[in-house]
Amino acid sequence: PTPESRRFERRPQPHQCHAPQRQMDVFCRCGGCGSCNDETANPMGGKCGNTPQRYTIKSPDVVRHGYRKYCKPCLRRMELARLATKHSLNLGLVLPGAKNNRGHTDTPGNRPRIVLFGDSITEQSFGDGGFGAALQHEYRRHTDVVLRGYSGYNTAHAVALLPFVFPLDDATPPILVTVCFGANDAVHPGSTMGPVQGCDQVDFATNLRAIAEHLQRLNPPPAVLFITPPPVNSEAWHDFCRSMAWHDDPTPDRDLARTGSYAATMVRVAAEVHAPCVDLFEGLMGTPGWEGEYLSDGLHLTPAGYREAYTRIAAAIKTSFPSITVDTEDAPSDFPDFKTIRASHIAQDVEAFVAMRTKTNPALALADSGLEITEGALALAEGTLGMLAEGSMLMQPPSN
Repeated sequence: PTPESRRFERRPQPHQCHAPQRQMDVFCRCGGCGSCNDETANPMGGKCGNTPQRYTIKSPDVVRHGYRKYCKPCLRRMELARLATKHSLNLGLVLPGAKNNRGHTDTPGNRPRIVLFGDSITEQSFGDGGFGAALQHEYRRHTDVVLRGYSGYNTAHAVALLPFVFPLDDATPPILVTVCFGANDAVHPGSTMGPVQGCDQVDFATNLRAIAEHLQRLNPPPAVLFITPPPVNSEAWHDFCRSMAWHDDPTPDRDLARTGSYAATMVRVAAEVHAPCVDLFEGLMGTPGWEGEYLSDGLHLTPAGYREAYTRIAAAIKTSFPSITVDTEDAPSDFPDFKTIRASHIAQDVEAFVAMRTKTNPALALADSGLEITEGALALAEGTLGMLAEGSMLMQPPSN
């Protein structure tokens, strides 16, 4: 036959399978969720009156049609719940029944924490352009960014705070801690503030190791990110201190070289304890005119300086701790999407969502929530939690 004649050949058609469908398969078997059309409950006693999603399986010889167990809206809701739970586990949450039974339980509202630990550079990080506010915006749907910044503090002060800010018996330790000290440690020992704020470089390094070791003793231990002090404009800071009548030292109590040596010490210690470090000192100095662009008073950061710091901190988290990194637009919230909550069943739908995310035993989850334990409801809970049977025993916050 010619190529032209082949176009008109009668080709074998795949066999169409029209096997009768079982009655139980033509009704959505969801036991009740925010996507159910419960105004027309199905004859099988289920809560949803929607038609199950159809499927078609094609093979070279056979085409099969059928129905899935659930309708498309209910399937979408289950998928959102699965994504929310999986994302929470990736962030470091530990479900009840995990091996050490510590860390955040996967309860919506009991969010994991990122703690920003440092001096005034950290304390002001929730201001205009601040990296603290930017981090909280990035993690706004499911993680709390907690500020623990203390103006004027050095690393010796920080070590004294450790049992109180990070108690070893904390059942829900943070998933990430940023450590930003050194700006005050680097004060000249002969200045007015030297005896109050200064810290010898050897002691500075020892204190940084003590902070890292303490955090590693938490159960489970958080990820740790060191952040060096930014560069200092000594003359501008000296003028600012005199204008505030803080002291009348004839020369600046900080200088660029000394602060840089403390920043280098932090970078070295971070490598020793296998923790990443954001070098703000070298990073900010790479911009021409950094003194006026990034520093507000010679020591603290301007909004532009904080934005540059955030860019570097976010990049370090993404590189070093990818499981903590999120895409805000795709990340699920810790509570159900408002579009899936029925106005007539608000409390029930929220409780059902929480039950699906917090329990490893689906039947127990439904019983505790006060919801009716139907075959469909149990199947919904099992579908949400089945994927976590092994993963929940293994997921822990990333260690350094």
